[in-house]
Amino acid sequence: MVTLEIWYDQEPENDFGAGDPPILVSTPAELQAFIHRVQVETATHEAPAMVQATIACDPQSAVLQVGLGATKGFIGYGAVDGGWTRGDGDPDERVEYIYMGNLSPVRASVEVPIEVVQLGLAEFLETGRKPGVIR
Repeated sequence: MVTLEIWYDQEPENDFGAGDPPILVSTPAELQAFIHRVQVETATHEAPAMVQATIACDPQSAVLQVGLGATKGFIGYGAVDGGWTRGDGDPDERVEYIYMGNLSPVRASVEVPIEVVQLGLAEFLETGRKPGVIR
């Protein structure tokens, strides 16, 4: 098991301040609590939240871009062997997520059920490697 650094809206009153700390997640229970927190905090927003996750204290870690909607989301794996989740959405359409207050469009074809996103995040937490949900 690894510890994840997750970048989310840690300090809303200081969104653009230097040195805002990441959220550290070390257990499956902490990961589920974090996902639930994001879904609750962003339930009324115009678009679902996007977060970034890396392995703590590993400057060579791959970066996961993760969309956390109520029913759908996505994972993008930023590494040499990277990739995205693949759903059944139109690859020519874009859906919007919000990362740190900025709209971030992604292809609709990367959206999958939120349960798939949760499995991928849990696998990354457990192994520190590319989740099997990435194609």
